[in-house]
Amino acid sequence: MTIVTVHCHRREDSVRTFLKIEALSDEASAVLTRVLKAVEGVVDAEVSTEDGIASVLYDVRVDVPRLVAVVKQAGYDARPL
Repeated sequence: MTIVTVHCHRREDSVRTFLKIEALSDEASAVLTRVLKAVEGVVDAEVSTEDGIASVLYDVRVDVPRLVAVVKQAGYDARPL
């Protein structure tokens, strides 16, 4: 079971969230990048296999619970910090 931890930084009109993903494979990284970018309101998403970090920039239409739900739908357990 993969655990994803979430850390957020707020900006004026957008929020950047960092998700720590354990045991991230290259394939999972690509899948999570596509899944996160497909969320309406997500401006950008990058997932690094090397350090197991996903960086997601999104606008005010999206919140952390929505991102966590999307990650769970992709087969990973997630929890916000």
